[in-house]
Amino acid sequence: MEEKKETTKKLDVSFYVAKFGVPLLENKWIIIIFFVAGLLITLLLSSFIKPQFISGTALQIEQPFNEAMSIRQGTMSPRKAKAPYVIAVEEKLKSKSFAKEVLKILPDDVKLDLELPLDLRSQILAGLRNLVRTILGRSKKSDDKKESPSSTPDEDNRYLQELEKRVGIRVNSNIAMVWITGATLEKNLAPILVKSYLDVLLAMNLEENKKGVQGKISFTLEQKNAAQQTFEKAEQALVKFRNHYQIPADLRMTPDTEIQAQLNTLLSNYEVAKEHYDRLDRIYLEARVREAGVLVNIHVLSAPMIPLRPSKSAKQKVLLVGVMMSLAVGLAIVLIFDFLKGPIRHEKDINDAVHLPIYGSIPSL
Repeated sequence: MEEKKETTKKLDVSFYVAKFGVPLLENKWIIIIFFVAGLLITLLLSSFIKPQFISGTALQIEQPFNEAMSIRQGTMSPRKAKAPYVIAVEEKLKSKSFAKEVLKILPDDVKLDLELPLDLRSQILAGLRNLVRTILGRSKKSDDKKESPSSTPDEDNRYLQELEKRVGIRVNSNIAMVWITGATLEKNLAPILVKSYLDVLLAMNLEENKKGVQGKISFTLEQKNAAQQTFEKAEQALVKFRNHYQIPADLRMTPDTEIQAQLNTLLSNYEVAKEHYDRLDRIYLEARVREAGVLVNIHVLSAPMIPLRPSKSAKQKVLLVGVMMSLAVGLAIVLIFDFLKGPIRHEKDINDAVHLPIYGSIPSL
C-alpha cells in the first residue's frame, strides 16, 4: 500500500515536471527575452522617478503681545499661546490666501520644482512625454518654457495645488507648537520652500502684533490721560486747600480736627490718583519700548536644513515589481501557448484524450 502511494507521488511529480518544467525549458529564450525587455523598460521608467527630499521647522507660539500685556498686573511677560490662538495659526497656514502670499516670494527655481509632479504615476507619464518630445525634436521648446515660469492664473492655481500636496502643517495646541514640512525633488530647495512659509508667517505675525500693540497702546494712553486728569484735579484741590488754610506743603498734621479730616481726604485722593497714574504711565512706556523692539510671538526652535538623504524613493520598488512582472509575463505566455498547442507530454495526457488504459511506454533517448 505504501509502495503504491510512493508510485502515485512519483507519477504526480513527473506529470508536473512534464507539463510545466519541460515547456519552460524548451522555450527558455522566450522567457529570457521577456525578462530582459521588461528589465529594460523598468530601468527606463525608473529613470523618470526622482526621490523626495523633506525639510522642516518647529515653532513655539506665545501669546500675542496685546494679550500678554496686563494693565492690572502692570507687567508684560511671554506665555504660551492658548489653544484657540494656535488653531487659528494652523488654519492661516493651511489657507489658500496664505499660499498665495508664499507664491509671491517663492524663488523661480522652487516654482520649476513645483512644475514637476511629486507622485509616482505623474512622474512616469511626464518622463514619457519628455522622451517623446526629445525624440520628435521638441525638447528645446519644453526647456524654454521651463526656464521662465509663467504667472498666468491657471499656472498659479497649479502651483497652489502643488503647494497643498507638498507642504505639511502639524500642530499640538496643548504645548503651543507648530511644525511645517516641505517636500521637493531637489534637496537644496526643500529648506527654501519651508523658509518661504516661515518668512510670510513671521511677516504677518509682526504686522498683526504691531496693530494689536498700537491698539493696546492707544487704549492705555486713553486710560493714562484720564488718570492724569484725575491726578491733576486731586493735586489742584489739595494745593487750593493748603493755600486757603495756609498749610505748608510738607505739613500733614493740623491742630484743627475738622480741617485735618478734610486734609486727610484730599491727601488720600491725591496719593491714589498719583499711584494709578504712575502705574499706567509705566505700562505705557513699557509698551512703547516693546513696540520699538521685536514684536513677533512666534519663535523658531529649529531652522529648516538641507536634508542629508531622500525621505522617499520608489526606484527600488519599481525595479523589483517590474522584474517580477516581466518574469511572470514570460512564464505565463509560454505556458498558455503550450496549453493551446496541446502537446502530449505525459501518459496522463493520453488517458485524458482517448480514455484507454496504457500497457507500456517507449523511453525517450
